[in-house]
Amino acid sequence: MGKIVNKRSPSKERFAMRKAAKTASLRAGRISKALDLPVQVIIKGDLIEKNSDGSIKTIKKIERLPSNIKLKKGSKLWLKPKG
Repeated sequence: MGKIVNKRSPSKERFAMRKAAKTASLRAGRISKALDLPVQVIIKGDLIEKNSDGSIKTIKKIERLPSNIKLKKGSKLWLKPKG
């Protein structure tokens, strides 16, 4: 058998991954609602549990930690694959 080679550019690969993640997230939300399961989301720094009947319950507040990385205006970031 031949080896499958992915010839997408890194930017197209990241776009495809973001699109797949968004699609999977929306599908999981619909399934959870159909099965009457609660869903936990983060909104404005709060961990919130949404029930299928529309009720909302705040579970806890999430603190944001300051980043130790200092970037200058116009800095370019590049994601390198691990390995």
